[in-house]
Amino acid sequence: MPFNYQQLTTHFGHIYPAHVEELCELLIVLRKQFFGDLDLMLILAIIGSRTLPARQSTTMSYEEFMHPDKEVVQLQPINIQSVAECSGIARETVRRKVLKLETLDLVVRDEKGMLSVTAKAATNLSASTEASLQYLSALGESYLAAHRNTEHE
Repeated sequence: MPFNYQQLTTHFGHIYPAHVEELCELLIVLRKQFFGDLDLMLILAIIGSRTLPARQSTTMSYEEFMHPDKEVVQLQPINIQSVAECSGIARETVRRKVLKLETLDLVVRDEKGMLSVTAKAATNLSASTEASLQYLSALGESYLAAHRNTEHE
């Protein structure tokens, strides 16, 4: 079964309502978890996209993600300037938010100023991860339902 841009646009009317509803639910959970500060969430996500174990193993289960049994090797170091450039958020704002993430023990900075997400982040943000999984599941289900309907037409 193909899953690509063309298929999504073909089934857009069926998928869009689930997308909007579940995206709102996801954003509500994220907003609560990040004290109403979605920029804080975005900064953590950018840092995590460079350092979390999900980038190191395509066979990783959810359980392994939540409870890694080995040290995570940082793939692509990232610093405050790089986060600012990637996100479009002012460097000084990124610096302040990284300090907050460090205070929350969600991010650490090494001696060179490179940032990485802590193991504690996965545990502390499990509600956000669960909401993300629910979002993805709902989109997948809507896509599959639309695809099945097309096959029967």
